[in-house]
Amino acid sequence: MKKRLIIILTIIAIIMTFVLSEILSIYHFLTKPPPLTTMYLISILLMLEYLFLTITYVISKLLKKEKIKPKKILGLILLFVAVLLILLYVVVLNFDWLTFYIYSSPFYLKVIGRTIEFLIPAVILIITSIILLKGKKK
Repeated sequence: MKKRLIIILTIIAIIMTFVLSEILSIYHFLTKPPPLTTMYLISILLMLEYLFLTITYVISKLLKKEKIKPKKILGLILLFVAVLLILLYVVVLNFDWLTFYIYSSPFYLKVIGRTIEFLIPAVILIITSIILLKGKKK
C-alpha cells in the first residue's frame, strides 16, 4: 500500500511540474511560450523536487532515530550538484547557439568545450555518488 501511494504521489508531482512550468512560461495572454523556456522551467522544478525529496528522506530518517551515514548524505548532495551541472550545460549551450555568428569559431568546438566544462564533471559526480550510495553493507 505504501509503495502504491509513493508511486501515485510521484506521478502527481511530475504532472504538476509540467502544468506549473506551462503556467509560469506564459509571457503574455494567449501567446505560446517557446519550448526551451518550458524545458528550462521543467528542469528547474524537477531539480527542486529532487532537493525536497532528499531533504524529506534525511528528515524522515532523523525522526525515526535511524542512523544516516555521512556517505549517503554526501552521495545525495553530489547527485544534486550533477543534475545542476547538466542543467547549466543545456542553458549555456543554448545561449552559445543563440549568440553564434558566421565568423565565430565552429559551433562544435563550443560543444566540446562545454562538454569538458560541464558534462564530464557531472558524469564523475554521478559515478562517485553511486559508489557512495551503494556502499558495502557489513
